[in-house]
Amino acid sequence: MDKYRKITYFWIIALLILLLFHITTYFVYTSVVYPNPDDNKYIGDLGRTSYMVDILHERPINKQTFTKSYIDFKDYNGGKVDLVTIGDSFSQGMGFGLNRFYQDYIVNEYNLKVLNIQQLSGTDNYIETIVLLANSNYLKTIGVKYILIESVQREALERLTKRVNFFKISKNENFTSLINNQKEIYNINSLSENKITMINNLNFNALKYNLKYFFSGYGSFGSFYREKLNQKFFTAKSSSDIMFYADDINKLSLENVENIKLLNYNLNRLSDILEKQNIKLIFMPAVDKYNLYRKYIINQEYPKSLFFEDLRSLSKKYYFIDTKEILEKELKKGVIDLFYSDDTHWSYKASEIIIQDDLFRSIVQD
Repeated sequence: MDKYRKITYFWIIALLILLLFHITTYFVYTSVVYPNPDDNKYIGDLGRTSYMVDILHERPINKQTFTKSYIDFKDYNGGKVDLVTIGDSFSQGMGFGLNRFYQDYIVNEYNLKVLNIQQLSGTDNYIETIVLLANSNYLKTIGVKYILIESVQREALERLTKRVNFFKISKNENFTSLINNQKEIYNINSLSENKITMINNLNFNALKYNLKYFFSGYGSFGSFYREKLNQKFFTAKSSSDIMFYADDINKLSLENVENIKLLNYNLNRLSDILEKQNIKLIFMPAVDKYNLYRKYIINQEYPKSLFFEDLRSLSKKYYFIDTKEILEKELKKGVIDLFYSDDTHWSYKASEIIIQDDLFRSIVQD
């Protein structure tokens, strides 16, 4: 009888310990990085990945202060358009929070009608999508004056050095239908709408990452890095710590002179096509978080990016928005939260600074 009593006590204690673990971990970590959808709070992609609550920058999912807004193609009902944007998650406002779309700054600062589109099926990259729209006279028909291609730095060379069919044309003139049928990869509805229960597998992830950081400290955590800065650049609790995506490092191997020259060549060819229709091409690579803050990272063992430096030196037929150069000037002034501490995306501050920069102003007011 004593034997069975001991076994019973053992399992009761084990279950109580497990329950205590789940309750504690859930309230301290998991529920913080995965807030209740009804709370209208957003935690960045790195915050959700790492479960490290001291680097979080809590913000509303969406808060707009502008009187006018850009148009997403799914909401476009025709009419003249001044500027078309195409790009990745930066162009879809995936940093969330206050004034999440850089396009809205263009609309309200320069009084332009801005349309955001997605890459078309049947095209291999953003350049080929624009070529198709140009060669089919669609851009000319809707009165486009400017095309802005945006890409995060770490993906730009893979996306824009692919072989491009500069003679691509489609007999399908119904581009509204064609684009609307595309899968909406970046959509606010893609966020989880289900409340996470107290007992869940995510609690074990929270334990794993926080224990690793507790015992190992800074460095690589697989899909992300955490490092110490030599000054405070964020409003998070750990204001002088930086977290960035692992591919900011991993994809530096693609940054060679040949690839950058090929990217420049493809953009120059596209600019030639657009110039015939009196359309200006703008290329705005979004500087990687690691690249922007690298000189302030105490641990200097990681390689240096030369993407922007090499691209600056090349002859261009398009307009190059050097986001690294623009934002570096702000860092020197000590401006905080240009990027969200818990995210791979820049904040509304960066969008405002870049779009209001004299370079951008000179392009659209020329």
